[in-house]
Amino acid sequence: MNTPLEVRHAFDLLTAGARAEPFPPAEVREDRLSRLERLLATRAEEFVEATAADFGTRSRHETLVADILATLDSVRHAKRHVRAWMRPVPVAPHPLFRPSTAWIEPLPLGVVGIVAPWNYPVNLALGPLAAALAAGNRALLKPSEATPRTAALIGRAVRDAFTAEEVAVVEGGPEIAQAVTALPLDHLMFTGSTAVGRRVAAAAAENLVPVTLELGGKSPVLVQADFPVATAAARIAIGKLFNAGQTCIAPDYVLLPRGREEVFLEAFRATIRSSTGEESATSLITEASALRLEAMVAEARGAGARVEPTGVATGRRMCPVLVFGAPGTARLLQEEIFGPVLPIVTYDSEEQALAFIRERPRPLAFYLFDNDDRRARHTLTRVVSGGACINDTLVHFAQENLPFGGVGQSGMGAYHGETGFKTFSHSRSVLSAAASPAQRVLAPPWGRVAEAAIQVAISRLGRLL
Repeated sequence: MNTPLEVRHAFDLLTAGARAEPFPPAEVREDRLSRLERLLATRAEEFVEATAADFGTRSRHETLVADILATLDSVRHAKRHVRAWMRPVPVAPHPLFRPSTAWIEPLPLGVVGIVAPWNYPVNLALGPLAAALAAGNRALLKPSEATPRTAALIGRAVRDAFTAEEVAVVEGGPEIAQAVTALPLDHLMFTGSTAVGRRVAAAAAENLVPVTLELGGKSPVLVQADFPVATAAARIAIGKLFNAGQTCIAPDYVLLPRGREEVFLEAFRATIRSSTGEESATSLITEASALRLEAMVAEARGAGARVEPTGVATGRRMCPVLVFGAPGTARLLQEEIFGPVLPIVTYDSEEQALAFIRERPRPLAFYLFDNDDRRARHTLTRVVSGGACINDTLVHFAQENLPFGGVGQSGMGAYHGETGFKTFSHSRSVLSAAASPAQRVLAPPWGRVAEAAIQVAISRLGRLL
């Protein structure tokens, strides 16, 4: 565990490194990404063990896929493309300034902070780090205290792979997170709840630190009336139950055509029965999380909802639960669930379903099941969300060429691939001035020639553009 004073010392070392080398060349960035790649590949089994110990039980497959392979993909993608991303982009100067040349060049910001959550403790810490390093920055990383073994392993691994002037990891609880967010960083990225995101943004604003907030909310699923319900249920079940539902983009509630409830329930149960069993069962992160979900389900049942468990709970390994007919005021339909509980809301018309979504804050993800491509694209224009996926769930996150981020209360800013590089860069505009007609207009003494040039420009400029 670190102290706030140690956080400041780590920041000062990173700042000194950034000042000594403000624009690292491509080979330096590639080397740092290679070190991050080796860190992940050589310590994969250690991360599997650490996350399993932190969760109590966590599927080895889920850790390898979501925390190791997906993060490696981010690192390798950045390493392949960083030279192209670094190239200045030429732009055409204003006609009056020709033959001057102009371009936009990406600059490293300096020292960036990354405050990571517990649900994917490796991916959501080291994935953003890959983008920050590709952009030429130094990084101060704060893993979640809710996964202390994984946080400690990240700290040891980073210290083995990087100097204190390149990347620093600080560990601890809320007081350490507060110390990080109070620093005069050049950028701050936070992944977590909307409530905490508000506090992070307020703290960063004290130093005018720009922020990227990856939050969450209630990501809806809309199943069109003519889409095969059993197919939708199977795909939704996979997305909902991955990591025991503890995913910011997990399906949070399903809008289902009225009368298709039993088909959905049976297909959902069949998907669970076909799973690999014990090894695939991930625990809820804490007993408090389990108690919260149980209270939410009990409230819905008390309000007349039909509750359908799909298995037997074992400690913090909560069995998946479908809830039919919960009132719109129930906590299950007001709060982000973050667990294996799925409310089913029936609808009679597409407009009714879309109105239900639009009445709520803009979600991080919108899932649409529809085999009519033209209709699906039209439906997407009627719902604002951070991202969207047609006929599946979660998998849009794994696309490095697609920006990942929220909108409204589900977040601000985005990363992944080149978007992440740009998030952690400053786009500097440059004009290399040459002899041009503008010199006759801008420089004194002004006289009849300058006046005539201005009038010609006003009357004819549009033809030149």
